Amino acid sequence: MERQKVSVTERGLLVAPGQSKKLADIRKKVQPLVAAENVLSPEKETFAGLKPELAAELKSARKIIDDRINEIISSFPEGKKNKLFSFRFGSIDAIKSMSIKAAFKKLSIDENSVKMKLIAEMDYHGNQIIGR
Repeated sequence: MERQKVSVTERGLLVAPGQSKKLADIRKKVQPLVAAENVLSPEKETFAGLKPELAAELKSARKIIDDRINEIISSFPEGKKNKLFSFRFGSIDAIKSMSIKAAFKKLSIDENSVKMKLIAEMDYHGNQIIGR
């Protein structure tokens, strides 16, 4: 009996990766969960051009905001954390783009935990946002 030769060829996907919501949902479920701390804020960022006292207060405020966001997100059920957070508070990026004072108010954080007068009109990234 003679063996048949078989050739294997790879084909591209039938559906492009970004075009199927069902495949995206399956992909999200299969991927390991990433801790919220890793996603939210890399501590490597420095605040060039800011006075040391201002940079220290901003770093402190960022840590308080990140901790509060992580605390809120961890209180929601698995699989719905980001969606429920977005419904209640808006996106994390939106919170980080508002002034520190507004972010503290939105997240119900005590303003006395930092020197708010120094950083009230700055955003999470150290940019002045007067008049936005």
